[in-house]
Amino acid sequence: MDNFLEKTILSIQNAFEDMFYSDTISAKKGIMQSLDTRIKLVSVFILLIIVNFGKTIPFMAIFLIYALLLAYFSKIPLKAYVVRVSAVSIFFTGIVLIPSLFNVVKEGQPLVYFTKNFYITKEGLESAIVFMMRSFISLSFVYILALSTKWVEILKALRVFKLPHIFTATLEMALRYIFLLLEIAINMFLARKSRNVGKSDSSEGRKFVASAMANVLIRSQQLSDDVYNAMVSRGYKREYKTITTFKITFYDYIWIGFNITFLSILWYIHP
Repeated sequence: MDNFLEKTILSIQNAFEDMFYSDTISAKKGIMQSLDTRIKLVSVFILLIIVNFGKTIPFMAIFLIYALLLAYFSKIPLKAYVVRVSAVSIFFTGIVLIPSLFNVVKEGQPLVYFTKNFYITKEGLESAIVFMMRSFISLSFVYILALSTKWVEILKALRVFKLPHIFTATLEMALRYIFLLLEIAINMFLARKSRNVGKSDSSEGRKFVASAMANVLIRSQQLSDDVYNAMVSRGYKREYKTITTFKITFYDYIWIGFNITFLSILWYIHP
């Protein structure tokens, strides 16, 4: 029970730190931070489309270098960036792709034999590598965008592109509820930890976990109206107010020109 409480409290604290960490990076002076949010959204969307049409390892390797350089010049710590993106793109995606390595799924040139009729194919391995690289690069662009841009600015930019109010409002409310529910949960676990003396048996631990889940659910329902009423009382009219205003600058034109040149050269090399 003690270990469960400690790990839960630490996980919640790490979530808060990650959220603050994101705001810290978005305030730095990097390539992505200097761009207009609308330009960033369109650029990332186009890059994601092009990356997901890539079918060769050299093509994906060029975009991989591009993503790493973009993260570096956007002042994003490379170690944390690589670890977090790799955890999804390589570990989880790699597990799913394991069957595609073998000849029973995709016929091809034998590479590693396990039996005479069961082996890893060259084509299967190459397609798996391309898929993992595609996943890593796609997540990289989304990760860089999320860290280099404040959430409220992303929502405001989405409204510029005429996305439905219900879509952007749901995203904003989800972010607010994450903060509120995390705060409720961490206060609950800290209170339990401060009152816990000695060792607790497993049945008591299970009762506390069940009651904690129910309590958080009930409080979340109660908070829904309170949060919305608080937003309305502060002038919320389904529009997102930010200190910064969107304005295309000289850096945006440089960014657009660079990407057009880069993609043109890449298209010429790998048509």
